[in-house]
Amino acid sequence: EFPMRTFLFGCMAIGTGGVRHSASRPVHLLGRPARTLYRSTARMGMAQVGDYVSVRYGLADATTGGVLKDTAFDIGEVSLVVGTGFIPGLHARIASLSAVGEQKSFELAPAEGFGDTDPRLGPVRVPLENAPPGLETGMQVQLSTGLKARVADVDDEAVTIDANHPLAGKPLKLTVELISQPLPAQSVLQCATFAGGCFWGLELAFQREPGVIATAVGYSQGGVKEPSYEQVCSGSTGHTEAVTLQFDPAKTTYQRLCELFWDRLGDNRHLLNQVGNDRGTQYRHGIYPHTDKQMEVAKASLEAVQQAAGGREIFTEIKAAEFFWDAEDYHQQYLQKGGQSARKYAKETIRCYG
Repeated sequence: EFPMRTFLFGCMAIGTGGVRHSASRPVHLLGRPARTLYRSTARMGMAQVGDYVSVRYGLADATTGGVLKDTAFDIGEVSLVVGTGFIPGLHARIASLSAVGEQKSFELAPAEGFGDTDPRLGPVRVPLENAPPGLETGMQVQLSTGLKARVADVDDEAVTIDANHPLAGKPLKLTVELISQPLPAQSVLQCATFAGGCFWGLELAFQREPGVIATAVGYSQGGVKEPSYEQVCSGSTGHTEAVTLQFDPAKTTYQRLCELFWDRLGDNRHLLNQVGNDRGTQYRHGIYPHTDKQMEVAKASLEAVQQAAGGREIFTEIKAAEFFWDAEDYHQQYLQKGGQSARKYAKETIRCYG
């Protein structure tokens, strides 16, 4: 699954009086340059880009009629911000619905669904002597990069593998119903920012949390504008790898998000500038509140963790959120794009690779 183009939104940072983007490089959620899905800002239906809505939708292969069930993202009844997430055609069609309860069916072109096939992802023929034994057509394999691929063919000389999504290049049938009144996302959702080492795994953990509506990975708490991944990894910018998210306070709480963060961090809380094998100030862990109330909750969560630590020092920092710079497209929803489930309540072990 590949991310769609997304809209701008800003999260206020305490003490800065500003938003988390610059005029030259706007921040976006869920990958790709921050451009809206539509050329016109005119309202086409009840919902428009940037609105928070709930919908009920289903997807099927338009050629075979097979219903999609095994995806890395939720299908069915979901809450989302129009313009953020996967399946661009879903968001475009939501904006065409004119009433709560209205249901429509559409056919989506490949570019509106899982995208066109990417020749860089296959198919590729691998000589039999270089392939694991016992592979059969239809099997799924994991590449050294962590990306999942399927065995497309096996003959006497080679195994053909393809890392494109099985539905890449294929049209889809979409059925969608608007089930809530659209509201401007910024009037309903709140922002939260955390750092817990490599941002891939922490992002996926938050993606799975009910009430978390959108996530992005990037760089926070540093002093250099528009830093690149290479600059941050050098340790010279002062940034830490972080995850920022939008959540619905009616469905989850900031306290719950802090608890999830501590659970994910585990004993790494006792390490200075380190999470697992990742070392350096860019991997320091922290909670970065956006409001005074969040600051109170974050400090209380730290106190609770300290009481249970038995005197061991905790190096997790709690500081007011500063400007957040989005990471490169490659990093956004990295583990989900690699095939790991971002469905709500998913319990599979999160595997970080690279």
